[in-house]
Amino acid sequence: MKQDKKKQTLLQNPKNQSKGPKQQVTQKLPDDMESEIRDCFNFYDPSRTGFINRQNMRSILGNFGFINKTVKDIEEEIRDVVEETRDSFSLKDVIQLISRKWFENKGRDDEIDEIYELFVRKDRKVGLSEIKNVFAQYLDIQISDADILEFIQDASKDKDGLTKEDIAAKMGYI
Repeated sequence: MKQDKKKQTLLQNPKNQSKGPKQQVTQKLPDDMESEIRDCFNFYDPSRTGFINRQNMRSILGNFGFINKTVKDIEEEIRDVVEETRDSFSLKDVIQLISRKWFENKGRDDEIDEIYELFVRKDRKVGLSEIKNVFAQYLDIQISDADILEFIQDASKDKDGLTKEDIAAKMGYI
């Protein structure tokens, strides 16, 4: 009985588990996201040494899904992925950390939910008026109704509005 309670506690609170060997993420981030990470990395590495410092690493991570984490939490994430303690990090290290967050810690799912909630209003489907509203409010660009309708027709399975799954598929997340 005590062993069952211990298993249940470990399953409910995985941070209490002893750390095993470091896991490598095998899934690949979307190409545009990797490109954005590379651009951020290069911004912090203007002399192209191939390495950035710990503070710059935390800044990049803050832009890619580590928003509500404390410095202590981010440092723990770094220790979980990077084998040894060090103060400089390569682009590969940055991509590995973000990939882990993205695929193992539901970062991708959180982003899909956030994007969907930005657009959705009444009937849980995204249509012409919702897209026009978001574009007008956040992007300040003009796009024709015909272009938006074409996008909806292309992305929507049932052709009468976008669901969260339609948006995720169009963005290459699923």
